[in-house]
Amino acid sequence: MDDRDADPADAWPLPPVWMWGCEKCIELYKAMKHACEVTNAAREEYGPAFDCDPFDTVLTSQIRLAEHLATQHTEEVPDKDPACAKCISPEMVHLPERFILEHRARHLFAPPSIVDLL
Repeated sequence: MDDRDADPADAWPLPPVWMWGCEKCIELYKAMKHACEVTNAAREEYGPAFDCDPFDTVLTSQIRLAEHLATQHTEEVPDKDPACAKCISPEMVHLPERFILEHRARHLFAPPSIVDLL
């Protein structure tokens, strides 16, 4: 299996240019990618039966970046994606605006296959 066989829904998007102008975005993005790399390396070494991320650093690093984007870059957060089941879900209208923005912010940096998990 090589990159041509990979599912596009699993591809990490390149964040927009404006994110690279914010030191906090850069710091949080690098921390998120590092957490993924460390966890993936451990998973390759120890296999799927071992909890390679016991403190959920992959997930929490994504949440921290989404929080930052939702609160500090609100204007740049994309509108809801009509192709995303979570964005168009009727239950989204019952969530606080900040959580909606955090979800939509994840579209900027996370693969489509995991965006709707939060």
